[in-house]
Amino acid sequence: MNKKQCNALLPLVQLLPAVAAAAAVLFALPRTVPVLAAVPERLTAVVEQPVEAASSEAEEEVLPKLPYADGVYVGSSRGYGGAVRVQVTMENGSITEVEILGASHETKQFLRRAKRLLTTVVEAQSWEVDAVSEATYTSRGILGAVHNALTGEVVNNPLPPQPKPAAPLVVEEFTAPSTYLDGIYTAEAMGFEGEITVQVTVAEDKITDITLLSAEDEEEYLSMAKQVIPAILEGQNPNVDAVSGATYSSTGILNAVKLALAKAAVAPAEEAAPEQAASEEAAEEAAAPSEAPEPEETPVTAPTVEVVQPEEKSAVPVWLKEVWQQLFPADAPASSEPEPASSEEVLSASESALPPEETGIESETEGAAE
Repeated sequence: MNKKQCNALLPLVQLLPAVAAAAAVLFALPRTVPVLAAVPERLTAVVEQPVEAASSEAEEEVLPKLPYADGVYVGSSRGYGGAVRVQVTMENGSITEVEILGASHETKQFLRRAKRLLTTVVEAQSWEVDAVSEATYTSRGILGAVHNALTGEVVNNPLPPQPKPAAPLVVEEFTAPSTYLDGIYTAEAMGFEGEITVQVTVAEDKITDITLLSAEDEEEYLSMAKQVIPAILEGQNPNVDAVSGATYSSTGILNAVKLALAKAAVAPAEEAAPEQAASEEAAEEAAAPSEAPEPEETPVTAPTVEVVQPEEKSAVPVWLKEVWQQLFPADAPASSEPEPASSEEVLSASESALPPEETGIESETEGAAE
């Protein structure tokens, strides 16, 4: 075979693999079509088989038969702030309902979160489920109460960490004043977690309103502590008992009210000032008349006996003195004629004849007697 013939057969040789592949496909195709047609059915069977198995297993998990008689059971266990009581209903060997009967010591927001477990326990038909992470201690109280209700076993949950107050408990001393000044007064005092601020209104010497302006304590305890406000308004005095269960918060409110009322109280100095001034004036008035007669008593008492001598005055009349002076002039010798009376008697007689001097002496004597 020459070169020209080889070049002519070369394209045919290159087509042989394609022809062989086409022949193989044509030969196997009749047998492949039934197999391909059956593929969807086989896939459907494979998919449906696990679903049916899973559903049967789910039915077995949803409807477990618990070894407890039908009825309503009540149990309790320790939560965060105290005991949590639940009621569990059993029907046909299954837990059909779980209710919370009492959880008064639990914080409301944490209790609200923990209530998700009521549905979880019914779905799982067991108390052995995970607690709610945001309300661990309250959740443990609910689950332990379900356990206690169904089995009667006491469940001792661990105690939560006890929070510490921001400051020691201090009770302010308060003595009610006699009078309040009208106005609005604000004061602060320490509660459990921080300061509590109140506003007190006083009108016509009475406490008419108390408002809690701000507080850092939890709302649950504040709502309990506010019970002291009506008691203060009723008794018109902040010396009332603190609320049990919210001692720090209620004491903080009472202390703040006491400090506000201390600002409204009239100062003792202001009350005593008018009384003190009046007493001083009364003392001055009482002292004035007692001092007045003292200088009058000393000069009046001595001459009283000598002045009033009516019998001695009548011994030498005035007319006799005048006649005597006319008959016997002053330059006459004293030894020639006898003197009718002594000089002291004449002087006393002349003084008795002067009415103004006698009147003045009598007035002084009367004043001394009074």
